[in-house]
Amino acid sequence: MTLYLPAGFVAGVALGSAGLNLLFHAMRKSGALATEKQLSWVLTLAICVVVSAGSMAYAVPLLYYNRGIADLVQTDTPSLVLLGLFSAYLVWDLVLGTIYYRSTISVLTGYIHHTLFICITMFAVGHGVSAIFCLLCYNEIPTIVLAAGSVRKQWRSDALFTAVFFATRIVLHVIVMYKFYMHSEHRCVWRLMLLVLPMHVYWFYSALRSTLRRRARSPLLLGPIHQLPLATPETSLLVRPTARLVTGQAQPQGDQAWRERRRGMVRVGNDELRWPQDTDINAEFAKTILARQLDRFRTGSWAYKRCAYFGITRGEFEEWAGRFEEAVLGGAVEQLRPQSLVPLLVRSGSDGLNNLIVNRFFAFLEKEAPHVVKDIRYLREITNLQYPHEWSIAARSMRRRIIMHVGPTNSGKTYHALRRLQEAQQGIYCSPLRLLAYEVYNRMLDAGISCIVITGEDRRAPDFATTGVTPIGYSVLGAAITQTVSCTIEMAPNRPYNVAVIDEIQMIADRDRGWAWTNALLGLRAREVHLCGEPSAVPLVKRICASMDEEVEVREYTRLGSLAVSDRSLDGKWSNIRKGDCVVTFSRASIYETKAMIEERTGMQCAVIYGGLPPESRVEQAKLFNDPTSGYDVLVASDAVGMGINLSIKRVVFLAMEKWDGASTRPISVSLTRQIGGRAGRFKSGADQGTVTTMEARDLKALASYMGQMPPVLVAAGIKPTLEMIETFSHQFPNMKFSQLWSMFCDMAEVDSNYFLCSFGDQQLIAEAIEDLPLSVGERYHLLYAPVPIKDDIARDALRKFASAIARKKACQLADVVHISDVIPKSREEIRSLERRHRVITMYLWLSYHFPETFSNDAATFALKSKCERNIQQALVQLASSFRLKDAEDAARSDNAELIRKLFHIEA
Repeated sequence: MTLYLPAGFVAGVALGSAGLNLLFHAMRKSGALATEKQLSWVLTLAICVVVSAGSMAYAVPLLYYNRGIADLVQTDTPSLVLLGLFSAYLVWDLVLGTIYYRSTISVLTGYIHHTLFICITMFAVGHGVSAIFCLLCYNEIPTIVLAAGSVRKQWRSDALFTAVFFATRIVLHVIVMYKFYMHSEHRCVWRLMLLVLPMHVYWFYSALRSTLRRRARSPLLLGPIHQLPLATPETSLLVRPTARLVTGQAQPQGDQAWRERRRGMVRVGNDELRWPQDTDINAEFAKTILARQLDRFRTGSWAYKRCAYFGITRGEFEEWAGRFEEAVLGGAVEQLRPQSLVPLLVRSGSDGLNNLIVNRFFAFLEKEAPHVVKDIRYLREITNLQYPHEWSIAARSMRRRIIMHVGPTNSGKTYHALRRLQEAQQGIYCSPLRLLAYEVYNRMLDAGISCIVITGEDRRAPDFATTGVTPIGYSVLGAAITQTVSCTIEMAPNRPYNVAVIDEIQMIADRDRGWAWTNALLGLRAREVHLCGEPSAVPLVKRICASMDEEVEVREYTRLGSLAVSDRSLDGKWSNIRKGDCVVTFSRASIYETKAMIEERTGMQCAVIYGGLPPESRVEQAKLFNDPTSGYDVLVASDAVGMGINLSIKRVVFLAMEKWDGASTRPISVSLTRQIGGRAGRFKSGADQGTVTTMEARDLKALASYMGQMPPVLVAAGIKPTLEMIETFSHQFPNMKFSQLWSMFCDMAEVDSNYFLCSFGDQQLIAEAIEDLPLSVGERYHLLYAPVPIKDDIARDALRKFASAIARKKACQLADVVHISDVIPKSREEIRSLERRHRVITMYLWLSYHFPETFSNDAATFALKSKCERNIQQALVQLASSFRLKDAEDAARSDNAELIRKLFHIEA
């Protein structure tokens, strides 16, 4: 039997394949659609618009001119072309989805749905009923509304979707079904339409109920603006002119009032809601967000997918999710009470709340319906993380003295702790940054104290023959034992010490790295443990130490040297930049543009410091800025300047008071503002008087407010599950992917109120990238915490090569993966390309200490690393005078920073 495909259908397939691919890749490369969900709806939106418009050629004559069915159901070329277009969409949506937005495709609504419709289109073509299929494509009109709202959140309208769904899939559906019943010889058509009608009615009922519930639970849609938790004079300064809050004014009425209330909302999920500053997140705000996220939990597919991994059926989920929602809103779930959610929302936003809702749902099932999940009590038992202090038995067997040194930036707290470290027979310094670890290492050597530095990428001992220091002994293997160890906190060796210093203790609450500070606080075997950081960490540390029967001594320090917020901004003029300024921008893309404009307008050269710059290059740039004879009089930096190298900054200038957090633009936190602002006027740096200001006058009041506030008190410390826990859990799900296994563990885990599970965002992407490789659970676990910028395609490709070498037990040389040219970069794009390769080198070195049988940290590896750093530094020096932007010439002549900010989208 030969399948004959009409020319019109083939033409439609070819046209659809070309057009849809061109559209998709153009949208993807433009960067206009940032998430997988947005990309996944591009093709759907396009094809639904086309086929819905095409269906009107058949529906309008039938309804408006009352033409007979027989005149409309004959196969014709336009209908065949439309079917070809639709078939091309079904195929390419699966192909492109598997490559670019795999996480959004489910088996039911993706593969099964599309395969079924491909069969239906083939049937329509083969049996000459293509026009009937095109006529019924009016059913895709509601999908246009849904797809548009998914592509652009501001286009979403639940009410419009519900109304259009009712008009097309119920009213119009019934009319067309009646026409076929009365006038068509194709009896199967109206019978099939009658069969699917109850499903349309159920979907409409669900959509209507969801819309009504959202409106009923949204206090932000009700009442005047002065009742909203965000409506404060401080936060109103942070809203752009298109979304300005109205406070202290007569409240408008009617439609105008509705528009004003819309401007005062925060953006959460798909809703146009504006996220407030950390200190403005309160119980009322938490209550609003909780109601919205609970509704999404019950009605959204994402929550059911996570529950389905544990064998929960759709019917069970719908039943118990509804009961759980009622329990939460009734206050029966303590962890989800609005006041308890404030610290979580400050730390992790709505994503963190979603994770907590799922986690508490399983706790609810264990108590109310243990039959729903097989062995749920055992699963909850092996994922119990309530007593992390019991994981460190050796540390619990000794009596430790805990001393906290707290105070603002530049108060001498770390200095006093390090003085005690120098006196210790054996001690350790735990640093948040490699730069600080090297700084303390050099400081100890300068004081005549033997020291070794340990970071994830380096192990460095002093040359005892030339430095004048001597080891305090030797191990049984002949290795020298030094008096002190200076390390990044993740790499702290677990051995006895007299004194331990943990720097920046407030990072114990960091959502990504907090687990490392918790491990150090709970597990370091030191008679004295000195903690340095912000006062906000004191109550949390005291509670944690009380659970270990340890007392905490708090020593408070005041700032050395004065710091003041200027009463004037720079009025948007680059010419107001002066020698000793540090200009802070939270957009890495604008670093070089800002540097160019300052050099253009002032004639002063600028050093640069930002997170993507290798630590060694940051040190060199800092030396140039600190040296008054170098000619580098201004520093342009990102928030990476907040901690680390000592800098002789006289004045900090904030270019903006908002920062992109990976999902949305949010006001910078009080803690970050104070930390960066406190870098001005560092003691004994030649700039004892420090000043903080902003580029624009509209940001000055917000800056003054933040600098005058204390950061919110920390409530919980980060933890992560151990390898042994993950291995035990994996035995319960032997066929489950590791990338999914970790998420399942977190959903099931029970955590004490003093702790929280750190974010698994990047680790999830790492796990997915190496999922198909034959690695053990232990190997996968260790790779999760390698320094991999996983969203960088170069780093991701290198990770797969490295992981493949581990799986094959085959040696891997760095030179086989990374090549560094002898040519010095001449543009910022070339510098960034070199920075990306440096991160691959850093990853390789980290792996060389964790998988030494596969990776080598020999002289050739370090030579390649040094060559890369040398090229970057030389490029930065050469770029100092030559970098210019021709697009900025008019703006430079205008001497107006606001124009530059718009030109380079610095706030974005």
